Amino acid sequence: MDSYFEKGITLEGTLWVKGNVHFGAHIEGEVYSDDHLIIGSSGYVKGDIRSYNFSNSGKVEGNIFSENKTALLRGSTLTGNISTYQLVVDEGADFRGRCKMIDAPVDQNSREAKTEKRPNTNNRLTLGTKLESEVGPKPIMAAKYGQLMLLSKLPKIARIFLIGFVLISSFIFFKSKPGDPKNSIKAGYDLLGEGRYEEAEIAFRNALKKTRNSSELYAGLGETFLQRKLYDDAVSYFKRSSEMKPANASYKISLAKAYQSLGQLKDAEKYFQLAIGTNPQRANSFYHYGLFMEEKGEIQNAISSHRKALELDNSLDKARYSLGKLFEETGRLDEAITEYTFVLKHDANNAALHLALGKLLLNSNNSSKAAFHLNKAVGLMPQNFQVRVNVAEMMMEKGMLDQSLASYEKAADIKPNDPEVLSGLGKAYFEKNNLDEALKTYQKAVKINPENAENQYQLGRLLALAKQFKNAREALETALSLRNNHAPTSYELGRVLLAESKPVEAEGALSKAVIGEGDNVAYLLALTDAQVKNKKYDVALNALLKILNTEPNNSRVVFLVCNVYSKKRFYTAAINFCERALNLSPKRPDIMNRLAWLYAKKRMKLDRGIELIKVVTQAYPNRAKYIDTLSELLYAKGDIGAAIESISEAIRLDPENSYYKQQIWKFKNVASEPPQTFED
Repeated sequence: MDSYFEKGITLEGTLWVKGNVHFGAHIEGEVYSDDHLIIGSSGYVKGDIRSYNFSNSGKVEGNIFSENKTALLRGSTLTGNISTYQLVVDEGADFRGRCKMIDAPVDQNSREAKTEKRPNTNNRLTLGTKLESEVGPKPIMAAKYGQLMLLSKLPKIARIFLIGFVLISSFIFFKSKPGDPKNSIKAGYDLLGEGRYEEAEIAFRNALKKTRNSSELYAGLGETFLQRKLYDDAVSYFKRSSEMKPANASYKISLAKAYQSLGQLKDAEKYFQLAIGTNPQRANSFYHYGLFMEEKGEIQNAISSHRKALELDNSLDKARYSLGKLFEETGRLDEAITEYTFVLKHDANNAALHLALGKLLLNSNNSSKAAFHLNKAVGLMPQNFQVRVNVAEMMMEKGMLDQSLASYEKAADIKPNDPEVLSGLGKAYFEKNNLDEALKTYQKAVKINPENAENQYQLGRLLALAKQFKNAREALETALSLRNNHAPTSYELGRVLLAESKPVEAEGALSKAVIGEGDNVAYLLALTDAQVKNKKYDVALNALLKILNTEPNNSRVVFLVCNVYSKKRFYTAAINFCERALNLSPKRPDIMNRLAWLYAKKRMKLDRGIELIKVVTQAYPNRAKYIDTLSELLYAKGDIGAAIESISEAIRLDPENSYYKQQIWKFKNVASEPPQTFED
């Protein structure tokens, strides 16, 4: 009989077990088995074991005496000595002890015919069935004698019909009796289907005791070993099944897959081709051969094989799905979409397929159809966290911000403290320009996992935008400590340091950003800004002129060159570049303000300067720096009263600014110079 002791049961004392027994329990004591004893992965035995066959997937502390075969399976632990005829030790098994090989196994059939003399012990548990010898022979013989006497008294024709009935009934009984190997084979395949591979092996070995002429039996054993990754044993049994039924293509496919798992690709290919040759009209053989070609990297052969499978069986969706994946991997998106769409006609509730098709449609810029399939995938698995995250990411990449945000918010409902979701949610809020929510989300993400460099970086950016420069600097410095050579983080840190009036430290950070991404113009311009603040005018000017050679119409670069020349007091050159910048960007107030100021300094085009600065002050009437420029122009024109009135307004707007106070003193006490005509 087969017995199973599941995880959670605890037994003590000496155990006698009969038949095939699978232990997933905890036992302390000796165990005696007359057949195959299996310790499952959750099983634990502390005590000696005596058995005919013994397999261990769990933990055993004790000595083993196995009269035939001992198997120590992957992940098992055995502390003790072994006596056995045959020992198999899987890779990953832990054996601490000695092994003694006995000369020959005890014959199982003769062994079962004997009645063992058990030691006199107080057992806590005994498993098994009554031996047939416990039922006396005399009652059986008496019954048979009585039946014969009854038959002799019946008419001849009745005796014939009765005997015929008994023979037919006996045939039916013996054909379906519990000892029939077909029952064990069926049980084995049922267990295979449930993924209970060790138990399936027991069932198949029970059948093997009764028959050795079933190819189905050997194929079943091969499958149990294939699923348990015991590939050598799988090859052996699949070979036997294939030899017994050479016309069975599926056995050859199984043998080929076992060879493939062993890495013996030549043998695998041989049997795949033999399977196709055995039955060239069998679509499944071409499908499996296509999978094999796929693994070998022979993509075109794989595609051809899957197409052949579909020619033979147009409804073989697994071949069509594999074909779709191959088209997707090779960039043939339209063909992949066609295959996936066809499969969905027969498998409309396949969420993974809707997800894959939605992704392809997004990449093909078919957003409306993509959204349908992505939402369908989510609808089929509403509580599947990863599906929602995947959908949100794909929509984010394609700029579908509303859909992405909605999907991230649903994922956050499922796992509100998941850092991955919080990162995506924060990014979605940022892209939607909802900076307050983005900041809160990244602050939460960093609190949960402060070791995430990307989240620290994003938090620093948002804090800088909120002008919380000290906190921004701390977040960015933490991000750099976790990801030292990340150029964008160095750039953001440099900008924050500039805002904090720390140009020396800013130049260091921005130099690292430029080293990381030397072609990034934004990084180069920020670095020149820091260099100008550190009065490294020539260094900054050389860098800007190099950029200008490649981007002559970049108004920002042209304007920065103007500023550097202004700092160097080369006003004529500065005016030329500012006028050029204004032509490129005629509505930029900072360019108009700088050019007007330069006209004042150069005592030229003063009316044009006043015209420019009035446009700016009308747009920004409360900006003290623009009012100061107007004051300078009025002073240059000799309109001292108007200049004093104007700078007084600047002081009112920014009373702590000492420069404006110097300006009003100058206007009152220093005579304005007349306009000049010479150039630098």
